[in-house]
Amino acid sequence: MSAVYHITYNVTDFEKALGELIKKLEHREPLMRELAAAMGDAVEENFKNQGRPAWMGWSPAYARKRAGGKILQRSGRLASSISQQSSNDEALVGTNVVYARIHQEGGSINIPARSQRAYYHQRKDGSLNNRFARKSKANYSEWNTIPGYQIKMPARPFLHLTESDVDGMEETAKTYLQRVIDS
Repeated sequence: MSAVYHITYNVTDFEKALGELIKKLEHREPLMRELAAAMGDAVEENFKNQGRPAWMGWSPAYARKRAGGKILQRSGRLASSISQQSSNDEALVGTNVVYARIHQEGGSINIPARSQRAYYHQRKDGSLNNRFARKSKANYSEWNTIPGYQIKMPARPFLHLTESDVDGMEETAKTYLQRVIDS
């Protein structure tokens, strides 16, 4: 009679541990919150550095007008409108400012032709002071027609992640998953 040997492995403990790990992985809100914060920091850095890579500069005329200013930060509204949201399944960073899209993607803005009344102060000799005057102070007005024109806006992607941003987010995800596995 020959001896029969069997190896038996009880998978109950393994299944239990695997079930606990899956349950922990289903709760991803802390990870998504960290990723949204990282994306928010990246967008903030884009505004601070005027783009990463650098955004296209202003036209020479506009640069003289805005001397010392930063691109996309005349009033600070766009930069301060950046918000973060996260849920169990996603991490989002964005803005609800209407003009954000044209700055992000670039494009053309068509300005239609228009007419408007301009007010001036006419001197006693009949000559005009070529400076505009308030309606209440003016004694002469004329209608001016301004033809339509187009403004071409270059893309200045402020909602942009660099490779190092993505690498940092991947590292955050790896660290989070390691914490889940180790706990």
